[in-house]
Amino acid sequence: MTGPSDRVGPGQDGNGASPAEQAMALLMRPVRHAVNNLSMVLTANLDSALPRLPEGGVVTRQVTRARDAALEYDALARGFLALGREEGVRPAPAGRILQELIPLLTLAAGGPVELRILGQAVVQRRSPLLEGALILAASGGAGLPPGPRPAIRLDGARLTLAWPLPSAAWAALEELGAVLEPVSEGVAVTLPAG
Repeated sequence: MTGPSDRVGPGQDGNGASPAEQAMALLMRPVRHAVNNLSMVLTANLDSALPRLPEGGVVTRQVTRARDAALEYDALARGFLALGREEGVRPAPAGRILQELIPLLTLAAGGPVELRILGQAVVQRRSPLLEGALILAASGGAGLPPGPRPAIRLDGARLTLAWPLPSAAWAALEELGAVLEPVSEGVAVTLPAG
């Protein structure tokens, strides 16, 4: 008699993941590769076409807007797909981590987010847990009135957000070894040194 088995086979998750979650996990790596290829082809072709177009022309403006949109798409897609990577720990400049995340932080915060980098530091990048925790922290800005959010300030390894953190973000950052302290405008998060 054939039929479903109680055994967990290859590609199945014994923790009760839905078929959609299992499919996403299965496809994460090839989709990430395909998105990277698509982004490279789009931006490379648009970059090579722009110098050949007449300056100030309608087509030039259209291609320039398409290139800008392709770059925004690339940053957003790469950041989102990076959340599906296997866990790893390595040192990385804090400023670069935050700059890579700005498109996702903006979405999570519910409005435009400016990043002000006041000083540099190398921190421990425990991916994708750090990125997830920072996105959760940015989501605290979604409760603010519509419009641009107060700037996120990064001074070395100290990140200051001008809004309260959701409890899940607070717990995730503490689990990563960050030191959190309330400040008048929100929360200061000192990321662990790399």
